[in-house]
Amino acid sequence: MLGEEFVLLVIFIGVAIGTISSIVGLGGGILIIPTCIFILGFDPKSAIVISLFGMTGLTTSASISYMYKRMVNYRLAILYNIWDIPGVIVGGFITVYISGNILAGICGSIILFMAILLFRNKKDPTMCSTDKSEVNKVENKIPTKNRKHSKLEIDNIYLVSLSSFSGGVITGLAGLGGGTADTTSMVLLGMEPKRAAATSEFAMASTSFFGVITHLILGTYTGSLLWPILICIGTVIGAQIGAYLCPKMESTKIRKILACLVFYTGILLVLVMFGIGWTVTK
Repeated sequence: MLGEEFVLLVIFIGVAIGTISSIVGLGGGILIIPTCIFILGFDPKSAIVISLFGMTGLTTSASISYMYKRMVNYRLAILYNIWDIPGVIVGGFITVYISGNILAGICGSIILFMAILLFRNKKDPTMCSTDKSEVNKVENKIPTKNRKHSKLEIDNIYLVSLSSFSGGVITGLAGLGGGTADTTSMVLLGMEPKRAAATSEFAMASTSFFGVITHLILGTYTGSLLWPILICIGTVIGAQIGAYLCPKMESTKIRKILACLVFYTGILLVLVMFGIGWTVTK
């Protein structure tokens, strides 16, 4: 009976995390990993792989729903993917020379700063509308030479590239926070929160999938596949719930929820630097 209760608990946790994460455009790893370690009792290495399974299900499920709703900015998602990859590589190389826990603290401090900016961020209300007529009105006010930037729905294409690369570096350094950095930077650079959430989920889907494949090929996870599959089932269901709720919520509320989760991420990474939580060194 205890086994059945544990199975239901894992699925329920996946649903809850999938719902919250898909609303604000996160992969869910920052919630899944500590939950697996401190509540479900998995070791850190297993928790990372379980998290990747959950994130793959979450981001794929949410992406499909957001694509159907036509909320994804494919140009911006591809741009983020392009710069995320070299960022992850650079971050991985840096960990060879500096302690992973120290790097986690540095990344946490950066993310905390982004959270503060997100709490203070206020945009023109017309940019918070998903109505095409409103978007067209805004685009008509944009000078022709800057019209190409409106297709990306951000204020500065160069800052997008920098923020995407930085998000990849953070992922490579600490193994956490990449999706948090991507979604937050989209909002801070002027993108409407609902569109940012949808675009971020789409951008993270391929990254999470290849992460799972990599770990399976390398054989870093030797436990039962039951738990990764169960958490994945939960996040798939939760992602559909979140993708349904997101368009119905006010953009200001989504931004506040995102800011709280970003702040939580930063605190968690700073605590790791002081040995509170789990080590990110290998």
